[in-house]
Amino acid sequence: MNLPGVDVTAARQKVYPRQMDGRFRRLRNFLSVYLQGLLFLLPWWQWQGRQAVLIDLPGRKLFLWGLVLHPQDTYFLHLLLISAALTLFCVSAVAGRMWCGYACPQTILTQAFIMVERWWEGDRAARIRLDRSSWTASKLGRKLGKLASWSAMGGFLGLTCAGYFLPIRELVQQALHGQFNTAMVATVGFFTALSLFQFGYFREQFCTYVCPYARFQGAMLDSDSLIVAYNGDRGEPRGKLKDPNRGSCVDCTMCVQVCPMGIDIRQGLQMECIACTACVDACDQIMDKTGQPRGLISYTTLSGEPGKLTRPRVVIYLCLLVGLIGLLGYLIFNRTPLGLDAVREMLPGGHLAETTPDGQVSNIFSINLVNRLAHPTRLQLGTQGLPGAQLMGISNPLDLASGDVTQTRVIVLVPANTSRGVHKFFFTARPIDSDGAQPKGGTDISCQKEATFVVP
Repeated sequence: MNLPGVDVTAARQKVYPRQMDGRFRRLRNFLSVYLQGLLFLLPWWQWQGRQAVLIDLPGRKLFLWGLVLHPQDTYFLHLLLISAALTLFCVSAVAGRMWCGYACPQTILTQAFIMVERWWEGDRAARIRLDRSSWTASKLGRKLGKLASWSAMGGFLGLTCAGYFLPIRELVQQALHGQFNTAMVATVGFFTALSLFQFGYFREQFCTYVCPYARFQGAMLDSDSLIVAYNGDRGEPRGKLKDPNRGSCVDCTMCVQVCPMGIDIRQGLQMECIACTACVDACDQIMDKTGQPRGLISYTTLSGEPGKLTRPRVVIYLCLLVGLIGLLGYLIFNRTPLGLDAVREMLPGGHLAETTPDGQVSNIFSINLVNRLAHPTRLQLGTQGLPGAQLMGISNPLDLASGDVTQTRVIVLVPANTSRGVHKFFFTARPIDSDGAQPKGGTDISCQKEATFVVP
């Protein structure tokens, strides 16, 4: 319900973060260069003649170096996502929102766009004056130059993001030769427009209004979690430098001017704070200039005491994370390129076997074959350990596309002189080439499955 005369909504106040050097900023710059390099170079990494990391939506495959995941392998993705979430929870419990301030793509790429904006329009004061001034040729040129630079950055970022879904080398070749298809234009255009909006305009609003992490971080923090905080006992009351009754804070507002979220850290822990430590660098420089000890704004804990790493929450997170990573590693290590399963079926009338007119004995099996390789494979189905056995009722060899799951029925016949009883044997599936021979090079990826044959 709206109250009379009260505006319950407010226009966005644009944030003009000021540039400030310092030890934490240099650390953030190093991580930013490293992570952006990883982002932009990873799609170009080749692995065994193909792109190492590729989300192939049309082919319904996910390539992760030597691992190829198909729709039936979604449990791998579930384990990866749960492990990533537990890692974030563990980092948050120990170091607060350090992920947001140092490694989040939203923060890193927004800072890159702000750097270009600063290059065209100047630092904080110059940008404020430019936005408040009337339109002139100089202002129009600066704005257009900034927009052109942002568009180039957005296009490059859009091409890179599209390269995680479409082969990036093919995209670049098509672009260089002027060959533009609908999928390419739509994918690159979407990511380009998204980056311009996200990092050029929306910026800190994403962290405040969209990102769920800021909302539930309170449930992950405890009294021992690291936070960026202002020491009010030391800093208050604020006052000018010549005021003999003031605290350490000289009320210069530098901590507010450098904040990319536009908040005042002196008001206490806030949901909008991303723990980027820009305010720490700014305040430390002011303390140096005024001849006071550093640390008025610093890393601390809610309790004010040094945080304990070996506390129940962190231990539980770590145990769960180690267990999940171990399970994921075990599943990946024991994952076979080909899958084979065989189940004996009952014959009409509930019989396990049947005798043919020439005296041979037959059993029927349901065969399941899975091709987990990145390429189509021709498989030769056979038996081992069952003398004289023949396979009937199927087209052998079988052609399986990448990711195919094929179910077929096969009749196994054994000679009439086979002894009565239950015989253990193996179904085998081995790759062959067009000439029926085993493919040259590489490792043997043949597989087998134990089954039983019944002779009544």
